[in-house]
Amino acid sequence: MHAAIERDQSADQLHSAAQAFTTMATGAQHACLLQWPSDDWGLLQNRCSGAEPRSLLRGMVADQQWQLLSWQPAAGSGDLRLALADGRRASFRLELAADGAQILRIRAVQLIGRDRSEPLS
Repeated sequence: MHAAIERDQSADQLHSAAQAFTTMATGAQHACLLQWPSDDWGLLQNRCSGAEPRSLLRGMVADQQWQLLSWQPAAGSGDLRLALADGRRASFRLELAADGAQILRIRAVQLIGRDRSEPLS
């Protein structure tokens, strides 16, 4: 029972981090970035005018720091992977608008597990 409660709390905290990411990413200056994998964001300065990719790489929700592990867009959706400072990680499938520049919905969290070897910097 304790493990189930801990899993639910982890899922809630990671879902809150995903909500924070989606709120920032769907703003006018960052929406362009959603059309590209996060590995390419640093190369898009001319294509995504005004976008600041660094602001989408990490953030805080309540007392938890989160970090973007990866963003991979696909037709109508995208795969978001996040980690919390304590190493808990999750993957989310996000539903995107037809133009790929707006997140419509966060799908259920899939907990990946803890990675204790790489603390957030």
